[in-house]
Amino acid sequence: MPQCELKAANGMLGVTCDERECIYWRLVEQLGVSSEPLPGQCAIQHFSLVDGGSQIAAWLLSVKRRVEDDHSGAGVS
Repeated sequence: MPQCELKAANGMLGVTCDERECIYWRLVEQLGVSSEPLPGQCAIQHFSLVDGGSQIAAWLLSVKRRVEDDHSGAGVS
C-alpha cells in the first residue's frame, strides 16, 4: 500500500495512504468532479495540492485531521 503523500509532505514518512477512504477523494466525489485517479494515487498528488509548498501541506493536513475527528465523533453521545 502506498504512503500518504500529504503526511509525507509534512515530514511523516511511511504512513499508509487511506486510498479511496481519504476525505479528499470523498470530497471530490461529493463535488462531482470527474476525475479517475491512477491506481495507488492519492487526491493530494492527483490534483497537485501540495505543490504550493509546506504551508499549504500543513494546512491541508490540519483540515484532514479536523474532518476525521468530527467524523469519528459523529453519533457518539
